[in-house]
Amino acid sequence: MKQIVKINPKYKNINSFIQFVPRIFSENGETIHHARNTIKLFRINGLLLNIKCFQKPNIINRFVYRYIRASKAERSFRHALYIQQQGIDTPDPVAYIEIHDKGILTESYYISIHQTVDGRMEKIYEQSKQENQELIHAFTLFTADLHRKGILHKDYSPGNILYRKQENGYHFYLVDLNRMKFRKLSFIEKCQSFARFRLDTDILYSIA
Repeated sequence: MKQIVKINPKYKNINSFIQFVPRIFSENGETIHHARNTIKLFRINGLLLNIKCFQKPNIINRFVYRYIRASKAERSFRHALYIQQQGIDTPDPVAYIEIHDKGILTESYYISIHQTVDGRMEKIYEQSKQENQELIHAFTLFTADLHRKGILHKDYSPGNILYRKQENGYHFYLVDLNRMKFRKLSFIEKCQSFARFRLDTDILYSIA
C-alpha cells in the first residue's frame, strides 16, 4: 500500500497530522456531510480543517485515476490553487492524499481551511425577490468575471457557490472544484452555466 501526499507549503507545519489523516478519519472529526462523499471538520494547531473523503471509485476509475487521469482529490487541490491565482476565491487548499493498493487508487482526500460564510446561493430559494435582488446582481457580476478569466465550473450549482456579505457588497467562494475547465469560453457555454439554477423568467432577464 502506498500513500501519496501533496501539501501546500503554507501548511507544512501540520504535515505530521496530514500524513495521519487516513488512519483517523473514520473514527474522529465532526461530520458535516455524509452522502456519496463524507466531509468532516478537524481542529489542529488553531486551524479548522475541512476534510473531504471521496467515495471509493469503481473498478474502472481506480485504474483511470492512477494511470490516465488525476484523481478528484488532486484536481480539487490543483484547481483551487489555480483559481486563487486568477483572483477567484475558494477555501484555502491545504493538501490532498491518495492511497494506492496494488497500483490502483483506493482512497482519496482533499483538505482545505473551513470557510465561514453567510450562506450558499441555495438561499435564493428561501428569500423574497426583493431580498435576492442585490445578491443576484453581485452573483451575475462574479460569474461574468469568472467567464472572462476562462474558468468554467462544470458543477456550477447553488450549493457550490458560497458567499459572505460585506460592507461593500457580496464576496463569493467556489467549492467542489474537481470538475473544471480553463479556456476561452463560447457564449453558449457561458449561458449553460446557469442551467442548474431554478430561476424565474424575470430573474433570468435581469441576469442577461
